[in-house]
Amino acid sequence: MVMQRLKEEETPEQPLPIVRVCWDELFNFLRRLFKPKTARAWTELGNLPAETSTNYKKVFEAVVPAGFEGSLNEVSLYSSRPDTTLWALVIVEEVQFSDKRIYASLTLPYGGITIRTEQKVLLMAKTDGTATDIAGSLTGQLLYLEGG
Repeated sequence: MVMQRLKEEETPEQPLPIVRVCWDELFNFLRRLFKPKTARAWTELGNLPAETSTNYKKVFEAVVPAGFEGSLNEVSLYSSRPDTTLWALVIVEEVQFSDKRIYASLTLPYGGITIRTEQKVLLMAKTDGTATDIAGSLTGQLLYLEGG
């Protein structure tokens, strides 16, 4: 039994499209892509010695200055009497937690989340009226934004 061969027709060749590339724009894009952004350290420290307030008080407020973008690495909390201290943390107007008690010093890793220009991180604490030493810190980087 012999099978019939299908008639194979050649497809006509299509002309190649003309692609125009502006080399200057391409090279500038690649240079910006692979060039690391210039940065500086971002550190905030705050403390409330012998605090007795039963209302929230600001431990620190870290605001990203104009012309920068923040990269948040860690927020640390410390209280000399952790059983009497309640904490609140706000990152970019979003409450992360409020009225939370920790029973040991705590460092919260944030892995470099981006905080835009003029946005802030706010750490607050209050006690039950017992004199308590309270401290908090923030670490990260401030990345220079390129103009235009």
